[in-house]
Amino acid sequence: MIARKITYRGTFSQEALGAIYDITRKTEITGQVKSISDSEIVLNLEGDAAMIKLLQHKIEHQVKNIITDKTVTPIEYQYYVGVVLLN
Repeated sequence: MIARKITYRGTFSQEALGAIYDITRKTEITGQVKSISDSEIVLNLEGDAAMIKLLQHKIEHQVKNIITDKTVTPIEYQYYVGVVLLN
Protein backbone atom coordinates (compact mmCIF):
# COMPACT_ATOMS: atom_id res chain seq x y z
CA MET A 1 0.00 0.00 0.00
CA ILE A 2 1.21 3.47 -0.90
CA ALA A 3 -0.03 7.05 -0.68
CA ARG A 4 0.50 9.55 -3.49
CA LYS A 5 -0.35 13.16 -4.24
CA ILE A 6 -0.99 13.62 -7.97
CA THR A 7 -1.29 17.18 -9.25
CA TYR A 8 -2.72 17.78 -12.70
CA ARG A 9 -2.44 21.17 -14.36
CA GLY A 10 -4.42 22.38 -17.36
CA THR A 11 -7.72 24.12 -18.05
CA PHE A 12 -10.38 22.12 -16.19
CA SER A 13 -14.13 22.66 -16.53
CA GLN A 14 -16.67 21.36 -14.02
CA GLU A 15 -17.37 18.50 -16.45
CA ALA A 16 -13.68 17.51 -16.47
CA LEU A 17 -13.59 17.65 -12.65
CA GLY A 18 -16.71 15.47 -12.55
CA ALA A 19 -15.14 13.00 -14.98
CA ILE A 20 -11.97 12.74 -12.88
CA TYR A 21 -14.03 12.20 -9.72
CA ASP A 22 -16.17 9.53 -11.42
CA ILE A 23 -13.11 7.67 -12.67
CA THR A 24 -11.59 7.78 -9.17
CA ARG A 25 -14.84 6.59 -7.56
CA LYS A 26 -15.32 3.76 -10.06
CA THR A 27 -11.74 2.57 -9.56
CA GLU A 28 -12.68 2.06 -5.88
CA ILE A 29 -9.65 3.76 -4.39
CA THR A 30 -9.55 5.90 -1.26
CA GLY A 31 -8.56 9.54 -1.13
CA GLN A 32 -9.53 13.08 -2.09
CA VAL A 33 -10.07 14.86 -5.38
CA LYS A 34 -9.51 18.61 -4.84
CA SER A 35 -10.17 21.38 -7.31
CA ILE A 36 -7.57 23.99 -6.32
CA SER A 37 -8.48 26.29 -9.23
CA ASP A 38 -9.68 26.05 -12.83
CA SER A 39 -6.10 25.18 -13.75
CA GLU A 40 -5.12 22.70 -11.00
CA ILE A 41 -6.61 19.50 -9.60
CA VAL A 42 -4.97 17.51 -6.78
CA LEU A 43 -5.63 13.85 -6.00
CA ASN A 44 -4.49 12.50 -2.64
CA LEU A 45 -4.73 8.73 -3.03
CA GLU A 46 -4.06 5.70 -0.85
CA GLY A 47 -3.98 2.12 -2.04
CA ASP A 48 -2.18 -0.44 -4.11
CA ALA A 49 0.49 0.93 -6.43
CA ALA A 50 -1.04 -0.85 -9.43
CA MET A 51 -4.46 0.69 -8.73
CA ILE A 52 -2.98 4.19 -8.51
CA LYS A 53 -1.16 3.64 -11.84
CA LEU A 54 -4.40 2.33 -13.40
CA LEU A 55 -6.27 5.39 -12.17
CA GLN A 56 -3.64 7.73 -13.62
CA HIS A 57 -3.86 5.94 -16.96
CA LYS A 58 -7.67 6.18 -17.04
CA ILE A 59 -7.69 9.88 -16.12
CA GLU A 60 -4.97 10.77 -18.61
CA HIS A 61 -6.79 8.86 -21.35
CA GLN A 62 -10.16 10.51 -20.58
CA VAL A 63 -8.95 14.13 -20.34
CA LYS A 64 -5.68 13.91 -22.29
CA ASN A 65 -6.33 17.12 -24.26
CA ILE A 66 -6.81 19.14 -21.06
CA ILE A 67 -3.78 18.06 -19.00
CA THR A 68 -0.64 20.13 -19.58
CA ASP A 69 1.47 18.95 -16.61
CA LYS A 70 1.46 16.20 -13.96
CA THR A 71 3.41 15.87 -10.70
CA VAL A 72 3.41 12.72 -8.53
CA THR A 73 4.67 13.02 -4.94
CA PRO A 74 4.78 10.40 -2.14
CA ILE A 75 2.75 11.47 0.93
CA GLU A 76 1.99 10.11 4.39
CA TYR A 77 -1.14 8.02 4.94
CA GLN A 78 -4.20 10.04 5.96
CA TYR A 79 -6.56 7.05 6.47
CA TYR A 80 -9.26 8.26 4.11
CA VAL A 81 -12.53 6.34 3.98
CA GLY A 82 -13.84 6.12 0.43
CA VAL A 83 -13.24 8.95 -2.00
CA VAL A 84 -14.21 12.58 -1.32
CA LEU A 85 -14.67 15.45 -3.80
CA LEU A 86 -13.58 18.83 -2.43
CA ASN A 87 -14.63 21.66 -4.68
